[in-house]
Amino acid sequence: MNLRRLCSAILCLATVCLCATLKGQQAGRSRPASSNSPKQAQPPFYLHQYHLKEVGLDCDACHVPEKQGSVVFQRPGHDQCTTCHADDFNKEIKQQVCAQCHSVFPPTSSDDLLPFPRYKNVRPIVFDFSHARHVDPHSRVDARTGFRADCTFCHRFPADGAYATFGDHVVCAACHSKPGMKPLLSDKSTTADCLGCHQPEEIENPAAATIHGQLASFVVSGKYDQIRFSHAEHFRTQEAYHLDCTTCHYGVAASTNLASLTLPKMVDCVNCHDVSKRIASYYRMSNCQVCHVDRPLGPLPGFHSAIVKPASHTEGFRLLHADEASQPGAPCFVCHTSVEPTAVGQQQCADCHQVMMPVTSRLGQN
Repeated sequence: MNLRRLCSAILCLATVCLCATLKGQQAGRSRPASSNSPKQAQPPFYLHQYHLKEVGLDCDACHVPEKQGSVVFQRPGHDQCTTCHADDFNKEIKQQVCAQCHSVFPPTSSDDLLPFPRYKNVRPIVFDFSHARHVDPHSRVDARTGFRADCTFCHRFPADGAYATFGDHVVCAACHSKPGMKPLLSDKSTTADCLGCHQPEEIENPAAATIHGQLASFVVSGKYDQIRFSHAEHFRTQEAYHLDCTTCHYGVAASTNLASLTLPKMVDCVNCHDVSKRIASYYRMSNCQVCHVDRPLGPLPGFHSAIVKPASHTEGFRLLHADEASQPGAPCFVCHTSVEPTAVGQQQCADCHQVMMPVTSRLGQN
């Protein structure tokens, strides 16, 4: 009898547990997901790639001029989006749509708009650019500024004179709005014209970039990290030290793409800030705080001084330096003050080496 009661009790307990489990499963299926449950990561959405490649839209479907005839294009607004996304704005607002321009959801006002262009100074907006194709082969000088006319035509300086600005559509249109220019920049520009300078797919998705992934940050932002610099200070002394744009930016004129674009290196500053005796002591290379935001500790690196022999000057350098010394960016001028920064090839060689006439020529003179 006791055994029979024990078996019955066990059976009842098992039935209760089974019913509770089934109810819990049913409740779990009908209960909405808890707000504390982990959300699945949304795959990245590449706005331009989708509209250009998947939908097949032209650039002028979204990017319209600020006014008729203007080469400045306004930021796409609701008027452009609602052409295709009317339901997403009027019926059910979609976060994915709003997130392309707004930093919060739901949007509150224009104050929460993301920067435009979206990745300015973070990723290169221009796909590629050749300075070599744009520089004036005659290196003509602007009489008003005293600097190269081709440099100051595209690059302007704000009031503080710290960093030059990049050329915008207005600057580029001075040449690229003329008939026959490719790419053409006007209010009639086609998608092919836009893609002549911009590759929006690579701007949005750096993993798909070919050249952009190799670019230094200063090529994108136009600034050195943790370095303070003033072009205005150098402008004031341009006559005393015979400064021009290419005195420091001597490698830019030969740059054929963004990957080969450089800014002056520290060794380029040595020629004036360490060698020249006319520089005030405050602006000497030994005063780190003139240029560095955070003052480095320890002795000066070798490339901050002209008295340190460069690593390239090995025992065989005297006989084997022709290729290196003839490069456009060769810093021979830092120590060899008779050499100009922009001099290349035989012009540099002639300052140190006497060019000998062929023996047959000398014999013929006798």
